[in-house]
Amino acid sequence: MKIRSKLILSAVAATLGCALLAGCGGAASSSTASSASPAASSVVLSQAESALPDDGTNSPDALADEVDALLEANPISNQFEIAAMNIEYDFGLKAEDVASYKGVKSNDNGDAGLVLVIEPAEGKAEEIVEALKAYQQDQVTFYGNYAEFAAAQANVENAVIANSADRVVMVIASNACTEDLTDAVNDVLLK
Repeated sequence: MKIRSKLILSAVAATLGCALLAGCGGAASSSTASSASPAASSVVLSQAESALPDDGTNSPDALADEVDALLEANPISNQFEIAAMNIEYDFGLKAEDVASYKGVKSNDNGDAGLVLVIEPAEGKAEEIVEALKAYQQDQVTFYGNYAEFAAAQANVENAVIANSADRVVMVIASNACTEDLTDAVNDVLLK
């Protein structure tokens, strides 16, 4: 009898726990979500993309083409796509400062390879450049902690961060890259 009572009580407790957890994602709690959340960031970025003029230079396709051009010069292995969460938390950028972006990073241990193209919100290019320089210094420090990552550290130290009126580009050579990336970045910025 005691075992049966314990089983019934456990089932009731589990049911109540599930009911409480289901309430956590409800409408009441979503209204208190902070604007710094990854979901809020992606909403802001999506809204900004839809408000862009349709002249072809600020389209997601244009960004993708620019990233592809940079990847020809800087082949990155085991790529993962940079998400809105990465833009905010890894690179230290405010979602409202970024109109749109596209980028990939190496997911190989000890390879800092990166290609990132950002369309800044109006008047925010310099702030984005400064945030990317801070990210660069953080990565130099990180890779400097590991002797086996000396190539990645050197690549981060030699990262190319440049901007035009409507683009900010950051490129870190992958371990497989043997090319100076300055020309490739200039080609993207001067289009």
